[in-house]
Amino acid sequence: MGRTWKLGRLQEMVCEEGARALFAEFLGTFMLVLIATGGINPRVIAMLGDSAPLFSFSNSVGVGMTVGLMIYLCADISGGHVNPSISLMFFLDTQISLLRLVCYTLAQFCGAFAAAGLLWWIGDLEGFTSPEIKIPIVKALIFQITGSWLMVLVTLAAIDRRRGPGNCFQESIIIGLSIVIGCMFMGPYVVTGLNPCVIAWYIVSGSTWPHLWILFLGPYLGSASAVGIYNGLLRPYKSEEEEKLREEDTSASA
Repeated sequence: MGRTWKLGRLQEMVCEEGARALFAEFLGTFMLVLIATGGINPRVIAMLGDSAPLFSFSNSVGVGMTVGLMIYLCADISGGHVNPSISLMFFLDTQISLLRLVCYTLAQFCGAFAAAGLLWWIGDLEGFTSPEIKIPIVKALIFQITGSWLMVLVTLAAIDRRRGPGNCFQESIIIGLSIVIGCMFMGPYVVTGLNPCVIAWYIVSGSTWPHLWILFLGPYLGSASAVGIYNGLLRPYKSEEEEKLREEDTSASA
C-alpha cells in the first residue's frame, strides 16, 4: 500500500492529547526563540570587540543545544517539531495530517511571537535595529535552502526506523548537532535559525527590511525539496513487508 497524504480529522486536535501537543509546540518554540534571539543581544556583541567571532560560535552551539533539549522535552507529546518547516517535512513525509500541520504551525508562530514580545520588553532593546542580510538576495535564499537541507535530511535519517532502532535522546543530539553546524555555516552570511519563526523577532522589533520573506520562505523551500531528496535518493531500501510495518508504526503515532 502506497503512502498518501492525510487531511486529518478535527477530533485528533480537539481532545486532551491534541491540546497537550499544541501546548508542547507553543512552549518549545517559545523557549527556542527566546534563547536563540536573546543570545544575539546587539549591546552584548558590541562590547565584545575582537571576541565577537568566538561569540558567534558559542551562540550556534547554544541554539543547537536548545533545539535538542526542546525536542527531547516535547518528542513524546507532540513529536518535538518546534519549527514550522519541520512540521511541513513531517506532512510531506506522510507522518502527520494536513490539519495537524496547520495547527502546529499556528501554535509555533504564537510561541515565537510571545517570546519575541517578552524579549523586547525585558531585554532593554529600545532603538535596536534588527540586522539585515548584506549579501545578494538570491545568494541569501540559497544559503537558507541548503542550510535547511542539512537540518531536514539529518532529521529524516535520525527518525527513520529503517536505519535501525533509535531513541529520543539520540535523535535530539543528532538533530541538535545539525543545527549547530548549520548556524556556524550560515551565521557569517545570513541571520538565520533555519526556522521561519525567526521573522517574529523582526516584526516585533519593527524592522523595515523589505526582504523578510527570505527568512520565511527559505526554510520551507529547503524542507520540501529535502524530503524529495531523502525519499528519492537517500532512504534505506527495505522490502514491501518492512515498508508496511513502517506505515503501520507511522499511523499509530500520528
